[in-house]
Amino acid sequence: MSKTNTEPSIYFPIVFHFHQPVDNFPWVFEESFQKSYKPLIQNIYNFPEIKVTLHFSGNILEWFLENKPKFINKIREMAHRGQIEIIGGGYYEPIYAVIPRRDRIAQIRKLTQLIEKEFHLAVNGAWLSERVWEPNYPSFLVEAGLKYVIVDDNHFRSTGISQEETLYSYNTEDEGKTLRIFPINEELRYLTPWKPTTQTIDHLKTIADKKGDRMALLISDAEKMGVWGSTHQICYNEGCGHEEGDSGKPFIPMLFRRIRDNEWIKSITLSEYMEKFPAKDLVYLPTASYDKMEEWVLPTKIRRNFEDYRDKLRESEEKQDLYMFLKGGFWRYFLVKYPESNNMHKKMLYIREKLIGLENKLKSLEDKTIKDTIRKKVEEAWEEIHKAQCNDAYWHGLFGGVYLQFLRFAIYKRLINAENLIDKINQLIYPKLGSYMSVLPVDFYKKSRSELILESDTLNLYIDPAQGGTIFELDYKPKSYNLLNTLTRWEEAYHEKEKIENNEISVDRFRRSMLRFRIFQDNTSLDELAADTYAEYSNIPDLDFEVKKSEKDGENATIILEKLGEIKDITSEKTYLLDLQKKIEVEKNVISIILSGTLKNSTLIEKNLKQFLERLNFGIDIPFFFNGDPKKFSWKSSDLDEHLIKDNQLQDQFEYIGSHFSAYDKTYDLTFEVQIDSELRHKISKFPLISYTWTDEGYKNIYQGTNVIPIFNFEKDFTVKIRLTIT
Repeated sequence: MSKTNTEPSIYFPIVFHFHQPVDNFPWVFEESFQKSYKPLIQNIYNFPEIKVTLHFSGNILEWFLENKPKFINKIREMAHRGQIEIIGGGYYEPIYAVIPRRDRIAQIRKLTQLIEKEFHLAVNGAWLSERVWEPNYPSFLVEAGLKYVIVDDNHFRSTGISQEETLYSYNTEDEGKTLRIFPINEELRYLTPWKPTTQTIDHLKTIADKKGDRMALLISDAEKMGVWGSTHQICYNEGCGHEEGDSGKPFIPMLFRRIRDNEWIKSITLSEYMEKFPAKDLVYLPTASYDKMEEWVLPTKIRRNFEDYRDKLRESEEKQDLYMFLKGGFWRYFLVKYPESNNMHKKMLYIREKLIGLENKLKSLEDKTIKDTIRKKVEEAWEEIHKAQCNDAYWHGLFGGVYLQFLRFAIYKRLINAENLIDKINQLIYPKLGSYMSVLPVDFYKKSRSELILESDTLNLYIDPAQGGTIFELDYKPKSYNLLNTLTRWEEAYHEKEKIENNEISVDRFRRSMLRFRIFQDNTSLDELAADTYAEYSNIPDLDFEVKKSEKDGENATIILEKLGEIKDITSEKTYLLDLQKKIEVEKNVISIILSGTLKNSTLIEKNLKQFLERLNFGIDIPFFFNGDPKKFSWKSSDLDEHLIKDNQLQDQFEYIGSHFSAYDKTYDLTFEVQIDSELRHKISKFPLISYTWTDEGYKNIYQGTNVIPIFNFEKDFTVKIRLTIT
């Protein structure tokens, strides 16, 4: 008579996620490979008894296939012997919630096809980028051929499901399409690899039961097992592991050894668990992500309060019943919190709509040769758009994210590449088109008001009348280069108030866009301008300008913006009206700006008016961004001898009397030139835009661009001409 096993046991699926942002530096791929990817896969290979689920974003899998054949062969061997499964997801790691359904399915199918081709494995599971979940996901995931997803257990707790009940899988549905959901065990996520492996085993003991159908899911970024901080030493170096409990043994092999040697821990893949056990029940989960993401997305002031509440409730055993219902924000709000993120996202949507329009035109073409050529270019354009959907540059939390300027640059490069392909397609459809210019009012930001988009075969200018009549994007299309890929120095929850007050950290009042008009005292210092702590004497910087003219004439375009703003008297409470006009003319690679103003309804006598005006200056922001190697940036002025500026870098503060400024990015062979024409007394100031940013490597000062600000003395009537040339 056979004995029934009544010893407590638990299933222990493990998932490792491998990812690098699209267009990240090659040396980052290589360093991550040596520190984490290679030793992690080698250790999994060394323990054939340990079942592991792997996820690779498409671009990193491409890199492995091109550069690391032995590594790939090892994964193939483990796949062949049934040790691993590989799950799919979006090829370029998009946040599904903010890309259209067509793109979601296309990206998922592309990655599935690559995995099936290279490893001959069925792809059942879906990795959710940043584990962002929305209730409508099941329908498109099932349509794309996937059967299960992995989400955080706090998603479940927020619906009233107890922590104990998160030790099982569940079913959910949308539009009648059912999907299995596996909860990630939060405790395990925080234990590995930061605590001895004994603590992981002890935790598994506390949740194992005699029925034997429970599972505790461990997921981890592969980079967490070797790239972050000292984790390479902890995970792989003899004598560098945790002393207490592990006697200095490296974490990864020690963990695998403990799993192998404890029979009550059942190693299994998620697909195997799904085949072995039915879903415990039906659930409907709210919109959510992991706990920290729900903090990071909140507006700064609210985030500070929320973090305090969450810490207090989490640490209180008496208040766990309240903690389970504490919810933060959700991922989409990053597009509100950071206008620069929204800019990239809405440009992506705008470009793809243009591409869809071309696809529709393609249907009516009769010439098969041209049709085939266009179809290939359309596919290339879609590939560029999908690459631009990679999530890393759109948010900010533990990693630099949107603050990493090279990631933003990569997004814009891909989107402008797609635009250039669209231009080539149009040339094929309309051979007589040649150079072109268009000016369109578009609700670009989806805020129910129109921005102006000026497009040619050379430049794109995106203008927001409602934000001070400023230019917020300037693309030089021959080099797929957005010169306004600047980032505003936003206040963050981790910024100390004292450091902001002491000007150790600079925070901007307005978004760092081009042509913002500022009025300040004539004795305002360059330091005050650079830190944005000067006293502003008007309401003009972010006023809603009226579009008086918006038209093109052949290959030229003209836009005129006007606004009646208020100027404050420095010595009294009085205000005066300034009629301000911004005229923007574009021809090929040259942007001409004519700024004119007239002081209205002044009751000041001539003497007092003169004193009033003499105390004021006005400046015009001309920020720009270079993406190349900062050591290869340079600048000059025809007004200065070179020896006067030889020790002053582009990223340094400087001011001089003059009318000319030119900056050069040698990496991209790109020149940005400013020429001023005005009878007003003026000077040019420049300063770097440096953000104080938290990253996975600690706090960093990150260069976000340079602001050139021509400064003029104030007169009752004035006209200023500025010519910007990009070559």
